[in-house]
Amino acid sequence: MSELERLYELLFEVSNEYRHGILLFVQKRAMRITDMKKELALTYPEIRRHVSRLQDTGLIQRNIEGYYRLTPYGESSLLLLQELQFLSANREYFLTHTLADIPPVFVKRISELGESESISSPIDFFRHTENLLKESKEHVWLLVDQFPTNLLSTIVNAIDRGVRFKIIEPRERTLNPDLEGGTSEETRALSRTRHTPLVEQRMVDEVHAYLLMSEARCVLALQTREGQYDFKGFAAADESSLNWCKELFAHNWDEAEQRIVRPETRVLRGRVSRGSRPSNRIVVVGQERPEVDAQAVQDAVDNYDEVILRGTFNFGSSSVLISRSVSVRGDSEEGDTPKTVVYKKGWRFPFTEWDSVLRIDAEGADVTVENIQFTDFNHVCIWGVRCRNLNIRKNRITLMTGYGRGMSFGAFGDIVIGINVWPATGIFSGRVEIVDNYIDFARSGAFGGFLTRGGLEEDPEYRPDLFSHEYYMGFGIAVHQSSGPVNIENNTVLNANARGIAVTGNLPTADVMIRRNTVVSDLYGSYPFSSPEAGAGILAQSAWGFPSPGFNVEIKGNSIKLDKLNYSGIVVLGPVMEREGADKLRGGTIRNNRILLRDGYEGIHIRKCDEFEVTENRISGIAYYGIRVSGRRKPGEQDLRALNNLVEANDMRELVVKKPDEYSDNHADGRMFAATPSGSASAHIWLDSNSRENVIRHREGETVIDEGEKNRVTHT
Repeated sequence: MSELERLYELLFEVSNEYRHGILLFVQKRAMRITDMKKELALTYPEIRRHVSRLQDTGLIQRNIEGYYRLTPYGESSLLLLQELQFLSANREYFLTHTLADIPPVFVKRISELGESESISSPIDFFRHTENLLKESKEHVWLLVDQFPTNLLSTIVNAIDRGVRFKIIEPRERTLNPDLEGGTSEETRALSRTRHTPLVEQRMVDEVHAYLLMSEARCVLALQTREGQYDFKGFAAADESSLNWCKELFAHNWDEAEQRIVRPETRVLRGRVSRGSRPSNRIVVVGQERPEVDAQAVQDAVDNYDEVILRGTFNFGSSSVLISRSVSVRGDSEEGDTPKTVVYKKGWRFPFTEWDSVLRIDAEGADVTVENIQFTDFNHVCIWGVRCRNLNIRKNRITLMTGYGRGMSFGAFGDIVIGINVWPATGIFSGRVEIVDNYIDFARSGAFGGFLTRGGLEEDPEYRPDLFSHEYYMGFGIAVHQSSGPVNIENNTVLNANARGIAVTGNLPTADVMIRRNTVVSDLYGSYPFSSPEAGAGILAQSAWGFPSPGFNVEIKGNSIKLDKLNYSGIVVLGPVMEREGADKLRGGTIRNNRILLRDGYEGIHIRKCDEFEVTENRISGIAYYGIRVSGRRKPGEQDLRALNNLVEANDMRELVVKKPDEYSDNHADGRMFAATPSGSASAHIWLDSNSRENVIRHREGETVIDEGEKNRVTHT
């Protein structure tokens, strides 16, 4: 018998409904003739005749106990017949739709769609696809002849839930979706689907099936004979159908080419679906387009554990909110100079709201921001609101100038901050690491802060009109209201004209360490908050803004160089308020710092603080005072005198103490300048009338003014 004759014999035998029925029965379980009689409305002779034919063809066999079961040949034949059975069951569909361009390996398994539901109208087809998108939780894969813009809003909603998309489209249609007459809202939505890192896109020459699938559903349409899609096909949720569709998509995905797009102002939050775990890593390439860059980064930090930023990003007037554990890193050149650039543009001025490039509000999370170059921003560059562990390291934060930026605080001016840890409400309870960052608020000469007021800045009585935005207040690093450990180390802060580094209002558990930082300013100071100093290299203060009880602070090994008039090197202050719960700073350390003031106010000032050790610092240049210890006292209120501080082994041999002048005489009030019957007095060390029981050990030749009580002043 030839091969074709055997085929015809097989087809003939299984074409009989009774013989096919017997095969299906014994496929489930072995049966005797009597068992078959119960299932079939046939006589015994008829059943025996059909069984005999099936035995002769080799499809079934009988054991010694009289039970019939399928042979391996019969099992394989029934399995392959399922493909024909699926086709015949959907004959009307396959009369007008073709499998010709589907890879044969999938055609031979077409019966795996046997549990699917037939869709006979486009309306039902799009209803199924919309439900698929609405119910998706983890991923959606699209193999489409053109992007389904009719489902655009549903797709964007899925992206907002953190659903990941893979899309395969024809090459000629991927770059120019048809949105003629579309609204600006539709254009923004389509742009997001094109450029969010949650959507990965590939392209092929031609799409031969229209397929949408999620982790739980699939919808499939085949081409008509004319090569078109009439959106009729199949919908399924069973494992067999999902597996067939998954493998068909994967086959096309592997054959497709990566689509390279130029990523299109409102930034929308996209949250990770409950129960799904974010992928480990994503690379986001900046396009320097505000309509796309901020949204792409927002989607990345919402849904990935590690986000690598590459290229240049223009956030426009938008900010990115980090609300979960994530590491955001830029590329770096040799020597760790960041290559990745991020900047903002387009905010209004004056600005009366909090603003930032990155806002970290992620309770219980671990967040790292590293190796990014920020070249322009408004108010705050990196703002930490809540976090368990906040690591900000190796970033470069620069401004051409601070003019025209900042949140307006009325008479206090427009405040610009490079790195700001300040909870919107309550306490920042996490650990803070701010290490190896470079901050410069005047990276360009003429535009960076060397503009003058016709020489007025050289007049010590001159104060910029901050209320009228004549000047701004620049803070390099500020940490406020923190209760966890704070480490500010090895940062370079240039041209912060108010405070290079400021730590204020922290709690006793904060344990603030400010070590090995470099603070330099060539800008005229802004006299922040009506302070007598034009600006300070490093400032620590207890109760400012709310009644905090004080915290431990160590200021060690820092280098401070301030070139303009009336700056102070290190200022440590007690509370500005006397409300319940407000207290002093106690037991801190100021050691081994190098301070150079070209024409300064004072090197180190300890005010309303107790038990500080001020040792082994070197103060040079020109200033009215090298070290000052002062306090305040009012009868019946909290004792705000400066008590029990130790000042010793400091080197002021290269400090020139400025002689009293008209400016100091005009302010010889015992608080800003020491008063004498003839005017004012200056010295290497000044202990004012509200200092008590401080220990001062100074070098031979250093002048000391002691106006306090029971201070012990000796020279070594």
